[in-house]
Amino acid sequence: MRAYRQAFKFFWYYFKKFKVTLVIISVAVFVATYLQVKAPVFFGHALTELGEWVSQYLKHQGAEKVIASFHGHVPAVLPQAMADQLAAKGLPTDVSQLVKLAEAVPEKTAFFSVMGQLFLSYVFMTVAMLIYEVLFGRIVSHSTNDMRKGLFGKLEKLTVSFFDRHQDGEILSRFTSDLDNINNSLNQSLVLIVTQAALFIGTLIMMFRQNVTLAWVTVASTPVALLLVIVILTKARKYIDLQQNEVGKLNAYMDEKISGQKIIIVEGLEQEAIAGFVEQNNKVRQATFKGQIYSGLLMPVLNGMNFVNLAIVIFLGSMIALNDHTLSTPAALGLVVMFVQYSQQYYQPLMQISASFSQLQMAVTGARRLQEMFDEQEEVRPENAQSFDGIRDQVQIDHVDFSYLPGTPILKDVSMTVDKGQMVAVVGPTGSGKTTIMNLMNRFYDVDQGSIKFDGVDIRDFDLASLRRGVGIVLQDSVLFSGTIKDNIKFGFDASDEEVVTAAKTTHIHDFINSLPDKYETHVDDDENVFSTGQKQQISIARTILTNPKLLILDEATSNVDTVTEQQIQWAMEAAIAGRTSFVIAHRLKTILNADKIIVLKDGQVIEAGTHQELLQLTNGFYAELYHNQFVFE
Repeated sequence: MRAYRQAFKFFWYYFKKFKVTLVIISVAVFVATYLQVKAPVFFGHALTELGEWVSQYLKHQGAEKVIASFHGHVPAVLPQAMADQLAAKGLPTDVSQLVKLAEAVPEKTAFFSVMGQLFLSYVFMTVAMLIYEVLFGRIVSHSTNDMRKGLFGKLEKLTVSFFDRHQDGEILSRFTSDLDNINNSLNQSLVLIVTQAALFIGTLIMMFRQNVTLAWVTVASTPVALLLVIVILTKARKYIDLQQNEVGKLNAYMDEKISGQKIIIVEGLEQEAIAGFVEQNNKVRQATFKGQIYSGLLMPVLNGMNFVNLAIVIFLGSMIALNDHTLSTPAALGLVVMFVQYSQQYYQPLMQISASFSQLQMAVTGARRLQEMFDEQEEVRPENAQSFDGIRDQVQIDHVDFSYLPGTPILKDVSMTVDKGQMVAVVGPTGSGKTTIMNLMNRFYDVDQGSIKFDGVDIRDFDLASLRRGVGIVLQDSVLFSGTIKDNIKFGFDASDEEVVTAAKTTHIHDFINSLPDKYETHVDDDENVFSTGQKQQISIARTILTNPKLLILDEATSNVDTVTEQQIQWAMEAAIAGRTSFVIAHRLKTILNADKIIVLKDGQVIEAGTHQELLQLTNGFYAELYHNQFVFE
């Protein structure tokens, strides 16, 4: 029940803005339900009136025959034998009453009046249903649209650690399968469940108003039906939840394998990839199968209960009605027919709700999975924080400790000071914490201990948006977005065409772009583009230069390129660094020979610091060993 309460709160958050529309829907549902439960009453009354009219008509015909048999000479008193026969047929034995009965043709006014009421009830019921279906569809479409926008907005506020902990495919499944399930379930199931619940309550009220005894007969089998429903639904909910979780894992697996398909082909791991897919797909199949099996049991079980209940109502209802001397035969017949309809109508909501449970559970599961994302911790953005407008004095990293996972330290008591305009290179073996320092400076993560300060101000006290605008990063793996080359260079920045061209020239990629048929209007994306890895990096550096960052971070910008391209990127880096405070992470030490300061990290600690020449002169220096080893290989 807790899951359903949470789902209700989740959906109400989006529905509450449509309160007026929900009131109109509630009125329409009430009208439709009232007319639907009233229809069997009209039908029973119509049958009773028809029976009464048939009885009166037969008596009228019998009286006519008796009067006609006298050929115009009606006696004052009927013979005793004839009087006895007429009394046995329910006809009057008094001659004057017999004449009146023969002359008075029975009218069908009451029957047609009730039938008119029945017809109008169906018309208005249809109109009311149309109203609430259309209005509810509108609410659902607007609400799911708000969910999608809110989810994407939340995604843009989440910490980098969230994306490190979750696979892309698993995140994507929240936008696709979960939101689709919510939309379909709300449209097809929720309105049905609401209306059927109202119908169930209305049917109960109307049955007990018509005949308490027959009402108890109709509802007698309910405890057995509810017990079966609870047992089946508990099992179904378990496997439908499991199904959605396994689908998310399958999406993540496929996204990972599609992204790494080249590696799979190169290593000849196609069969292993297929085997992994089959294994995960089987988990989805098994969960889906079990969920559908248990959900599918509901309809046949409740159908069987419905037929058993119908037989009980017909049998006991007929016995009760026929033995109730206060009812005429037509009235008894009308009452039984009325409760036969109520018996079917009573079980219909249970059957419809049960049939929709599978979809409803998908909506509940989808709401839970979306709420998990909405509950994720956002990046800390201090209120009334000061804006970061550049480095005026120095950058200080003061006794910083940091770990991605508790108990696994990455940085240990790291300290360094960088003056404005200096270029600082950070080197060290893989896993020493070089990139981690860069992640901390842009507040992708926050330090565990110590602080990072710009001009004496802790970066956690700066407005995060202004900090990100002021700190430019060129990552090791460059990314191109779908659009033109020009759009990619000025991505997120309102730059003129001249500024775009200038940035491209600065990074030495302008000539290549100009050689393309559509030049800067050439359409590219990250998977299909005309650029090599090095040229993508030049585009990335041009993009960074265009934003004119106050502090620049270059993270292994030349690690994936050839020597010629490396030289071009080196020129681009020098152009980007000129006049700016900058940090450069590098494995190729020849790219940082001119650095103002080189920081050497090992096992998360600063072990050496100084210029290139100073570090080379250290006896048994770690940096000197790295440099000489690279020089030998190159």
